[in-house]
Amino acid sequence: MRKFLIISIILLYYGCKEQSIKSYEDYNEQDFVEVQGLIIKVEKEFAYQNRKVDVTYIYNLEKDKPTVGHEKNTPFIPMAGQPKVILVHKYEENVTFLGGNTYVEDENDLIKKYLEKSARFGVEYYGVDQKELD
Repeated sequence: MRKFLIISIILLYYGCKEQSIKSYEDYNEQDFVEVQGLIIKVEKEFAYQNRKVDVTYIYNLEKDKPTVGHEKNTPFIPMAGQPKVILVHKYEENVTFLGGNTYVEDENDLIKKYLEKSARFGVEYYGVDQKELD
């Protein structure tokens, strides 16, 4: 009986912890702005009837140090180096999600400028410490 109780508590703890992670649907769509971003790392894991895709991206490309964001278990399967719309919460800047489009309508030249800047400095992604991503 004691063993059953301990196992039940452990399962309950981990089950509740998993549900505390909010998804895009948990927020008001009007509270997000679209900014241009760039996918810099994609980790894929495919197993029988299970797919897991974790994505690391950067946005605020006009800054000296772009902001790094992550999305775990995304429904998208992007490629590293692909431009992507990033949805940034207006009031909580650390809340971000991948958007469905590749370019923000008025910012598609931003990617080109950013990649040219990266090439000028001889780095893959300007302002991003690659060691922090590994």
